[in-house]
Parts: sequence; structure tokens; C-alpha cells
Amino acid sequence: MTVVAGLIVGGCSPDTSVSTDVKQQPVAEQQKEAGKSEGDQKQEKQTTTVRQIILDEQFLKQLAKNEISGFDIHIGMKRDEVSAIYGKVTKQDYWDGGRYEVFEKLESALIYFDGQDRVYGIDLAGLHLNETNLDTIRKNLGAPVSEDKSMVDQDYVMFFEAGDNSVFISAKDEKSPADKIRIINKKMIEESPQKE
Repeated sequence: MTVVAGLIVGGCSPDTSVSTDVKQQPVAEQQKEAGKSEGDQKQEKQTTTVRQIILDEQFLKQLAKNEISGFDIHIGMKRDEVSAIYGKVTKQDYWDGGRYEVFEKLESALIYFDGQDRVYGIDLAGLHLNETNLDTIRKNLGAPVSEDKSMVDQDYVMFFEAGDNSVFISAKDEKSPADKIRIINKKMIEESPQKE
């Protein structure tokens, strides 16, 4: 009886409305996934963090060695290595004459593999770039081999070379921020075309 009286005095009677001032987190965020400790869940969230390519003075030098500064994937990396980092393939399709794959833990990215299951090309959205100002990119990477409006999609494209790799950085126009980058190793795909 004293408990009931305490609840009524404290404002918890069935007729009392619940205050809406306190925001409750969504149920999905409150519940732990079955069989996973809190530490495992934190680790899982970290693996889905967006990695950014560092477009600095060293970028093209490193890319000439097939390394991509600031990014987990490098040119020549095997498909199973990419899967170990970014999970299973969620989509396969064709774009610009090549078959690409999308991975479950890699947002806004298309990965292309050659006939030996090695990464030969990567298309990434601008969110994967640490720098999107075209003038700063020019300053950091040096003068592009060419830059102009694409006849295909009317995007403004800056073209760079780094060893056997071609780099295309695109923007809506010359004054807009970069919104995508494509890196292709044409030598690899010529030596080992994609499997059908």
C-alpha cells in the first residue's frame, strides 16, 4: 500500500502522462547484438568509419608504387583481402566497360578486379577525399596532365598520372568541390582482363 501511495504522490498514476522532454534513444541502439560484447560492437562501428584518401604532395609518389595514402585498399590487393576489411560483396554490375563490386562496409565505392582477382580500379565518392577544393588539389599534386569538361557527363575532370595508374578527379564544374575520384591501373587490366 505504501508503494502505491508513493507512486501516486510521485506522479506515476495510470492517468499521468509521460513527459516528452526526455529523448529516448532508438531501441536498435539500446540493444546489444546477440553474442557480441560492447567492445565488439564498438570495434564493428569503427570498421565502418569512412576512410579518406590524403591528397597531399606525396599522393602521386605513393600511388606510383600502387599505394593509396590514407586508404585501406591499394592497387593490386587481392579480392579476399578487400573482403577481410570491408565484408561481403553486396552488388556486382558493369560501368565504363568493367565489372565492379560493392562491399557491405565500404560506403560510396566501386572496386574493380582484374582476371587474377587483384584491384585494378577504384571509384570513390568525394566523401573519401580529405581535400575537395580543386585549387588546393592542384597545389598539392602539381599541374594535371589535362583538365577539361568531360564530353561524357559534362563533369569537370582533372587527369593525373602516377606510374601505371591514371587518376581522374571530377567535380560538377571548375568552381565546385571534387565529388569523386577514379584510379585505374590500365597495365594490370591489359595484362589480365576481367573474368567473364
